[in-house]
Amino acid sequence: MPSQGDGAAGSGLSQRLRAAVAWYAPSALVILALVVLWQVAIDWLHVKEYILPTPWASLKTLREANYQWVPNFLATFYAVMGAFVLSALLGVALAVVIVWNQFLLRTVMPVLVLFNTLPKIALAPLFVIWLGYGIWPNIVIGTTIAFFPMVVNTAVGLASAEPEMLDLVRSLNASRWQVYRKIRFPNAVPYIFTGLKLNATMSVTGAIVGEFVASERGLGSLIITGGVTMQTPSIFASLMLISALGLVLYGAVVAAESIVAPWAHREDAAK
Repeated sequence: MPSQGDGAAGSGLSQRLRAAVAWYAPSALVILALVVLWQVAIDWLHVKEYILPTPWASLKTLREANYQWVPNFLATFYAVMGAFVLSALLGVALAVVIVWNQFLLRTVMPVLVLFNTLPKIALAPLFVIWLGYGIWPNIVIGTTIAFFPMVVNTAVGLASAEPEMLDLVRSLNASRWQVYRKIRFPNAVPYIFTGLKLNATMSVTGAIVGEFVASERGLGSLIITGGVTMQTPSIFASLMLISALGLVLYGAVVAAESIVAPWAHREDAAK
């Protein structure tokens, strides 16, 4: 026999589900309307397929085995996830280094800003020379594109802890690590998730850029091949899969935020 606690938990879950549906339904309807408008406009204007295919023609391309969709999608998926995880870990680690003391802030941050201003596409051939062809250049390129917002957001969160709380724990002879673990890291959680949201989209972009330059497999490689052979439906089909991958990764971060930091999730929803 279910308890009252189980009923309350189920009711809370259903309420969150209904709230999520209500929140994202307008966006889903807008996307659906744009797809329908795209399909109708192409049919009405009789645009040639090699110039702009219909959504249906692009989706039908996903059934063609010669494109090897599953291996190519998995290659992009592994590159995106590798870039996402590596840039997240590197971003948090560098943020801790930056906030640790003012000397490190003055020395490390300008180097990071300088590196971030470099065009990453120009660095891609170097990564190919150093790492060879394969997944690792794509992961590294994706990491170099995605890690900087992670560093900045995490550093802001670590540095914005309330001075009164810092003075209190220091008066209790807390170690620097205890200050970070008890005060700075909990305060930085919403900022870290903001960085992860940016990271989720930029990792996808970075991995695809890497595949443009340094890969013979992946959705980015299919886009290059489709452009050369004028197989426009395959390009749009690849873009659909890339968008879906980025959307799912972003949604996973939002879902994790609602569990780990529900107060921050509610604040974002209220804005």
